[in-house]
Amino acid sequence: MKRLIEEFNLNLDLAVEAHDLLRGAAKVEIPGVKEEITRGESTKTTTITILNQEGAKALGRPQGIYITIESPPLKINDPYVKAEIIAEMEKGMQLLTKEMLGPQDSVLLVGLGNWRATADSLGPKFIEYSPITRHYYQHAPDALVEGMRPTSGIAPGVLGITGLETFEVIKGVVEKIKPALLVVVDALAAADVERIGTTIQMANTGIQPGAGVGNHRQALTIEGLGVPVIAIGCPTIVSATIIANQAIRTYCMHSGVFYNDSKSVDAIKEILSYFSGNLAVTPKEIDDIIENTSRIIALGVGKSLFPGISEEQLVMYAT
Repeated sequence: MKRLIEEFNLNLDLAVEAHDLLRGAAKVEIPGVKEEITRGESTKTTTITILNQEGAKALGRPQGIYITIESPPLKINDPYVKAEIIAEMEKGMQLLTKEMLGPQDSVLLVGLGNWRATADSLGPKFIEYSPITRHYYQHAPDALVEGMRPTSGIAPGVLGITGLETFEVIKGVVEKIKPALLVVVDALAAADVERIGTTIQMANTGIQPGAGVGNHRQALTIEGLGVPVIAIGCPTIVSATIIANQAIRTYCMHSGVFYNDSKSVDAIKEILSYFSGNLAVTPKEIDDIIENTSRIIALGVGKSLFPGISEEQLVMYAT
């Protein structure tokens, strides 16, 4: 897998995948990186903390906390599983935003992605289902439930539609409204087909839009924006190179054939040469996955930002 990622210049959006790849089959822990795993009835939550620059260099991502919630039933609209995932997200957000927010501090919610491409529309859908309250504070304060903070939301689109860099749009909004925190949601790329629609990652290190498909834009971080950034995402695509490699490995394992990493990579290169190895795949039920996951993420974020407010009340303030 490591050679495949290097040959095709694939990006691992999920910290848990990068961590597993680096540790290898021996599961030897990486200096400067700590892993904690908890399990619920339908969930597995992995918290990876990059403690220092040594760990950051080894894992290839900034120092901070990365929380991964895995639940195969996530893509099925099961109310019991949904409640468990929302509760896990709420706990994760409390850890990531510790001491960042006062009770009345303003939060800007950002939904990254292209609303015209279903697999990339998780961010805009998240904004659609999120509780937005800042305008009530200004124009109808009596309509707010006691204990609600001012939140605003934006789906800045993509450069090909708007002609504007995402960073430029968000930087301008941040300078104008001066939020205490940004919560940014985006679709991710996975290195395993089983993670599509079944995994949610949360991190306090910001995000680089488009990294999963090799379309790197300027990173959204506290260094660039001057505001702490919580990044949340769910894998919606996987590279065809990874699927092909998994299929070859599985065939060899079941047939008793020796797997040759070099020949596998060469064969995949030959087949995918028309796409420069950049073909990405998403399942046909991606519409349902985006709809269900965006609602769950919106409620998970909402419950953490508005403690004590019921889900029914939060839904009333969605756009």
